[in-house]
Amino acid sequence: MSILDNLKNYDGFYNSEKTTSIEGRLTMLILIIFTLVLRSVNVKAVEEQLPTHILFILADDLGWSDVSFHGFPQIPTPNIDALAANSIILNNYYSESLCSRARASVMSGNYPIHTGLQHSEIKSGEPTGLPLDIMIMPEHLKNKGYKTYMIGKWHLGYSNKEYTPTKRGFDSFFGFYNEQIDYFDYTNFDRYEDLKDPAFYGIDLQEGTETIKKMRGRYATDVFTERALDIISSHNESVPLFLYMAHLAPHVGNEYMPLQAPLTYVAKNAHIQDAKRRTYAGMVTALDESVGKLIDAFNQRGFLNNTIIVFVSDNGGDAGSYKKGAASNWPLRGQKSNSWEGAIRVPSLIWSPLLNLQEPRTSNQLMHVSDWLPTLYSAIGGEISDLGKIDGVNMWKALMYNLPSPRIEILHNIDPLNGMSALRRGDYKLVIGTTGDANAWYKPNGFDDFETPPSIDEWVFKNNSLVKRIFQESNLWMPKAVDIWRINATVSCTQPPPDDNGDCDPNQSPCLFNIAADPCEYYNLALKYPRIVKSMMEILKRYNATAVEPLSAPRDPQADPRCHSFTYVPWLDEEFVTQCPYG
Repeated sequence: MSILDNLKNYDGFYNSEKTTSIEGRLTMLILIIFTLVLRSVNVKAVEEQLPTHILFILADDLGWSDVSFHGFPQIPTPNIDALAANSIILNNYYSESLCSRARASVMSGNYPIHTGLQHSEIKSGEPTGLPLDIMIMPEHLKNKGYKTYMIGKWHLGYSNKEYTPTKRGFDSFFGFYNEQIDYFDYTNFDRYEDLKDPAFYGIDLQEGTETIKKMRGRYATDVFTERALDIISSHNESVPLFLYMAHLAPHVGNEYMPLQAPLTYVAKNAHIQDAKRRTYAGMVTALDESVGKLIDAFNQRGFLNNTIIVFVSDNGGDAGSYKKGAASNWPLRGQKSNSWEGAIRVPSLIWSPLLNLQEPRTSNQLMHVSDWLPTLYSAIGGEISDLGKIDGVNMWKALMYNLPSPRIEILHNIDPLNGMSALRRGDYKLVIGTTGDANAWYKPNGFDDFETPPSIDEWVFKNNSLVKRIFQESNLWMPKAVDIWRINATVSCTQPPPDDNGDCDPNQSPCLFNIAADPCEYYNLALKYPRIVKSMMEILKRYNATAVEPLSAPRDPQADPRCHSFTYVPWLDEEFVTQCPYG
């Protein structure tokens, strides 16, 4: 039966006196066909609903003022800035102060006191890891049909294969197990005073659970980026993709050459006179160009309209006293490893057309690194109850509709072994104990030699931005006023910091700050508001009652890479067990 025969039965087409003319019949025929086609298109769109892809980019030790979208453009980051200019910039977002505990929170949705990583990093040769009874992000996403990929730094344990990425939900892993590697030969070098021969040295570049021994000479940031591009280009577009891009950059390399970048990246920062800061800037430039290439790859595949992109740092920057870094958290106080804002308040943003933004937004909604698991799981349509009992809070609706944060407090940490703890409750932050160094405010090297240009936008984007071009060509570019979004993302303090550490010594007594009014932690309010201090101390006690024992353990000499052909391996697995003469 022809379509015309079917249309004869359509009410009013032949039976109405108003459609007896040829012109009337043709007009009605066109309308009916158009309606049927439109309905079929809509049905097809529903049936072929596009999967939501997730690109999670985790920078390593990137400081607050190491990105130009926070208003200090000494290191231009044109691709990250272009992403930020069309995102929700999370200006009240907190991570953890060290790598392992931050990564554990991303993966598990829990505070460090509930993963056992509240004390220190997982060191090379330490027989601990993120507990195996904790289900982590890639496992949850696989249950929702995702293909899961990891590139870069793991740092959550590798004593047994069961602790490594491909045994914990990732379909593939290309990266390294430990805290850092050399950017060109991919070796890890660590000194440990508690061993007879206090140096571990070996190759730490892994493919799945196998060490790659014959690859070296190319810059690690570029190598990791190229592997990510291969994954994106070959991914089945009908399957949701989760790419966890845990960059090494701009973390230091091994201690004998901590700052490493090819001259092509360093040369783009020739305006920085200080040599250390200039090399560090080259490391950040490599990271920024990687971000541009990743977004370009998603665009080439047609994925952008159904993708969520997260860009965050795992903790604050190493300003020099931790591992010879050259990062800057200015104007925030402190650096990586302690509880000051510079250690835990980090560059962070989320971008997605699914957020339905009409303009860029700087968010002051309180958010914690543990919130990513429930937030992303909710964004893809998952039921939060699937995740079990976690500390993370679902922020998706609050971010989408610009609602007040459902989170009212953050347990920054409780470390019972060194007496450090910190809590944020509303606008107030309580700090107890400190590492003993890096308690002040540290300008970036070369700060006084750099004059902020009249237009930061022109300065940052003068050498082109791949992300800006892509967004403009795809009608995804939102900023309408020069620099306004960047100004909103800038933290300003009312005056220069005190000459010393101010009137706060958290090793002697708790310090209290109003972070909303005093983001740089100049003014200790503990004596002025003793009731608030007492109340927050009680909250810390309640949290501590739920804490698990810290997992920190002595390093195992049998993990020495010399026992395993100068490679880092899951040394407690039967195939690697050996009587090492070096222990």
